[in-house]
This record gives sequence, structure tokens and C-alpha cells, in this order.
Amino acid sequence: MSEFRTPTRTRTKAIDINETITIPPSPFLNRLGYGTGVSVMQLMRSPKAGQIRSPWALKMLNKRVKPNKVYTDRLQAEAELLQRMSHPNIVGFRAFSKGKILYLGMEACDLSLGDMIEKKLDDDCEPFAPEKILKVALDIGKALEYLHTKMQILHGDMKSYNILVNSDFAVCKLCDFGVTLPLDQKGQVDKEEAGKAVYFGTEAWSAPEVISGDTITSAADIWPLGLTLWEMMALMPPHSQSEDDTLQDMSMDSLDDEDSLMNIFFERYGTRPAVPANISEQEYAGPLTLFSCCTEPEPCRRPAAQHVAATAEHFLANM
Repeated sequence: MSEFRTPTRTRTKAIDINETITIPPSPFLNRLGYGTGVSVMQLMRSPKAGQIRSPWALKMLNKRVKPNKVYTDRLQAEAELLQRMSHPNIVGFRAFSKGKILYLGMEACDLSLGDMIEKKLDDDCEPFAPEKILKVALDIGKALEYLHTKMQILHGDMKSYNILVNSDFAVCKLCDFGVTLPLDQKGQVDKEEAGKAVYFGTEAWSAPEVISGDTITSAADIWPLGLTLWEMMALMPPHSQSEDDTLQDMSMDSLDDEDSLMNIFFERYGTRPAVPANISEQEYAGPLTLFSCCTEPEPCRRPAAQHVAATAEHFLANM
């Protein structure tokens, strides 16, 4: 499969909310992913005369969700943000419509990293090679640097499922900008500009300061990036490991109690998971170094996104 690059735009094009495209019924669309109230479907566009048209990924409301202003405004805000951005490691904007069918059209990529991790676990249980983990750190580090510095935005939901991969890690792209927050010049969430918006995220990937309710900065995106690198070694979501002394010591009645299990997992949120036992510290020196520094408990001790990318590039160059 050939690499699909986001084209560079030199000027901003207005969102055409009246653009109409033919969207077949859901059973004829391939679902790429889903989130709170939305599904991401693949649209194979009809070719034009003498022209091959690339597929799109459409973010649409789930059928079970009644259209409402909250979801409409959130999707439109994401569309407007995507349209303002142009970076090779950020998924490209394609279209937005508030017509009969509400959708955000985006560049379609091969697979999400989260899906790739699940597939690898199902197939062979072998961790990803160090160079592929470093490629994710390099590309997503660059994407976050662009977000944090040029756009002054916190992604707010960093995790493996929001990273898209093309052509066996030829390029990795960050996606899903529905819960971003504005950053001020110091890299802290700008509460005045954010208004009522709060950090959303996904708890298992959330940084310690998010869990404790402390000040949120751009470092809150770096922690989950570190956990994503860990995922590629462990082949499981962070804090989901169950074969440890804590669970082994629990009674069967407690294990059957969903609340008890959730409390155990919740207590792990915001902590650094142990290095998987099958990971060689010598072979995985680069990924482990980045994982460790990205998951420093104190936000000020975590590297900026540009340093994550530079460190990953250094390790790759010396492999």
C-alpha cells in the first residue's frame, strides 16, 4: 500500500456545509472505529472520469444518538480545527456537512494503532519491534509539538486508538480532536478561553495530575504517549493486567464483584505500569527510555513533545 500524505494547504478553505455526497446505507459502510456517540465509517467515493478518488473516513452520529446541539457543535468545532491545521502527522480535513446526514469527512488511513495492538495480540503475542515503537514516538511527538506550540492546543485524549498508521509505519498520524483544550503561553490550559470545557480524556491513559484534579498542562498529553509506547510492548491497554498478586489474593466472591474489580483498576490510574517481563532492556533501550521519561509523575519533569521526537530520531539513527 502506498503512503498517503496530507496535502499542504497554503490558504484556508471555508467549510461547505451544503456540500452533498452520496452516502450509502450503514450496512454498506465499513466501520473503522467508534467513540462517545459517534462512529467512524469508511466511504469509498465513486471515481470521476479518468480520476481515482481516495477513500474518506466519515465521523457520524451513532443511529442510537438523537441529533442534538452538543454533538453538532462538537463535530463542527472539530471540523473547523482540522481545517486550520496542516501537518504530515495529523489526519487531513476533507469535508463537513450539517445537512440531512451530519458528518465530518477526513483522510482515511490504514488502521488505528489500537486495532493493530489487538490484532497482534490475537495473532502471535509478540511485541512490536523497537524501531516501530520509536517511529510512533517520532511522528506523534512531531504532531504534539505542532499542537502544543503552533496551535496552542492540548489534544486531551491521547491513546493508541487515536493514532492512525499507514503502510507498515511509513507514517503515523494523530486523529480525534473532539475534546481539545486551549493552552496559554505557559503551556497551561487556558481556563478563561476554555470556558466550561474540561479535560475529557480516557481514565486508563490519564496523567496523575488529571486524576488528582491539579493544574493541566501540555505534559498531560506526554504521559499517555508514554503509555502508548508501553502498550506496544505489553500488547494490552494500560492498567488492565490482571495476573498480579493483588488479584490472586482476592477471594472468588470479590473477583465476581464488578465494583471491587473496578476499584482495583482505578487505583492504578495515573501510575507508571511495570515494564513487561518479556521485554529486553538492552534490545528495547530506546522505547524504555522514552516510556520512562514520558511517565514521570511530576509534569515538569516530562520532556516537551519536540524533545520526545528528537530523542526517538536519535535512537532510530543509531540502530
